[in-house]
Formats: sequence, structure tokens, C-alpha cells
Amino acid sequence: MRIEQLEHLSSHQDCVIALGNFDGLHYGHQALMEELQLMKEASGCEAAVLMFTTHTSEVTKQRRQSLIQSNRQKERALESMGIDVIYEVPFTKELMAMEPEVFLKELLLEKLQVRGIVVGFNYRFGHKARGNTDLLRELQKEENYLLTVVDPVRLDGREVSSTRIRGLIEEGRIRQANTLLGRPFAIEGEIVHGKHLGSKLGVPTANMKFDTNYVHPRFGVYLGRFTVEGKSYYSATNIGTNPTFKEQGIKVESYLLDFEGDIYGKWAELELLEFLRPELAFDSVEELIIQMNRDIERAESIVVNCKNMANKI
Repeated sequence: MRIEQLEHLSSHQDCVIALGNFDGLHYGHQALMEELQLMKEASGCEAAVLMFTTHTSEVTKQRRQSLIQSNRQKERALESMGIDVIYEVPFTKELMAMEPEVFLKELLLEKLQVRGIVVGFNYRFGHKARGNTDLLRELQKEENYLLTVVDPVRLDGREVSSTRIRGLIEEGRIRQANTLLGRPFAIEGEIVHGKHLGSKLGVPTANMKFDTNYVHPRFGVYLGRFTVEGKSYYSATNIGTNPTFKEQGIKVESYLLDFEGDIYGKWAELELLEFLRPELAFDSVEELIIQMNRDIERAESIVVNCKNMANKI
């Protein structure tokens, strides 16, 4: 898969393209990618995605958007879905002010040589979001491109959306969020030195530093799966502010089961699998240590039970 910066684009070939923010690449987005692959096979063109390097809400609503995925994670997921090329473009006020007809004709059809378009049912584009699927169908008649509009995907009778998934993550309903994503919600970052409080308490943890504005999971303890240097370990992970020690800022600290070693400075991915309990403030360090060990025992018990169930299948 190639990643092309739109402003530096020199040469390319005809493509069919999927349009949208695609934060999370959940089941609804996956339905678009499946339709894009069908269009690719029918047209013989490359399968492409136009990806904004910043979320559109950061410009249209002038607020920092919390994300389900980093751009790195999104790129890896798109490659696994058979995408041939990602065209990256910053979402700017100038692009936001572009009339939808200009966006379609000059940017997509002329610059990118788009021969087919796949969008969701509620896709909007162009100045004041005036462009929609009706306009795409109308312009299709004169421009003669392929067009597929994908209906909403529903699970449990409700539409799958990035907004819904963010809400579930914020509520700690991680199992439900993972069901809509089709995979575990994951965050990634560098393992950094903290205050080594875990080590002093006899429960050493790996602390993660992020460069992505991830949606904040409900504060508390999770069963996680921690991958570093190509190896995965289950974890008891605490996400929160360490109220017992009255620390500042959000911390993500993982105790890795069945692990010994030094991974400081390494890049890691943490998948959240199950919410175990909410964040608590303890009256003493001794109470905290007892609860930490209970959390680890519960995480270990869940892992063992899952492995036993898998062996019986």
C-alpha cells in the first residue's frame, strides 16, 4: 500500500475511492471497504481512500476531536482491508470553504482521476456541508462516474457509528464497543519512566505516553492485551489519575502477566478487553496494594477461564 501526500502528488493512475473520516474503521466503515473492493474488481482501478490528517470537526467545530484510532492504526487497518493507496490531505479552512462541485470535479475527478466513489448514506462534503449523496447522484449523470451509497449498518437494532462507539468507551462498556468495532479498542504509545510507584509497591507497571488524542476510557481497571516487540501479554491495566497519590494528568499503567524484562523506550499497543472495576481512592497504601493484587488475580482468572473454554472447543 502507498501513502501519497496530495500536495506533493506527481503521478498516479485511475482509482475508485472511499470518502469519509473513518475513525475506528468499525463495521459500518468495513461495509464501505467491501463495496470499494467490489468496485475495484469491476473497474480494474486501484482502491483508494482520501484521508484527512486532521479530523474535520477540529476545523468545522473548532474543538479538538477525541479519536478511536491514530492515523498509524488507521493506515495499518486499511492496508489489511486491501486498500492500494491512501491520499492524505490536511483538512483546512480553505478546503472546508470549497464548493462541493469544485471538490468533486477538480480534486477528485481531475486531480486524482477518480472513476468511482463509495460513501456512507450520511456523507456530507464541501462548503457548509452542502454536498450530499443526492448531489453525488445528480452530478454522476453528467460526469459518468461509478457511485455506491452504503446503507447504515445496524447491530442490536441501532446504527453503528463512531459517535456511539466513543460513548461506549467513555462509559467503560468496552465489550460493547469492541463488538461494534469488530476488534478490541486499542491505544498505542511509547513506554516511558514514571515515578516507579508500582515497583515500589511490588507491582511494576509499564507506563504509556501518547501522541494521539484518544477518546478517554472510563477511569478504572481493565483486562488488557499488551503487545511489545512482536509479543503479546495479558495485563491488568489502570487508567486514571491515581487519586490515592493525588497525581495530575491521566496515567495508563499496565501490569503485564507472565512478563519480566526492560521495555522502556519501546513502542507498544494496548487492547482493552474487559472493564474490571471503577477507579477508587484508598485511605492507605496498604489498602491500595491489596486491591492491586486482587485486580491481578481477577485478570489472571479471566485469562485462565478463556483459555480453558478455548481448549474445549
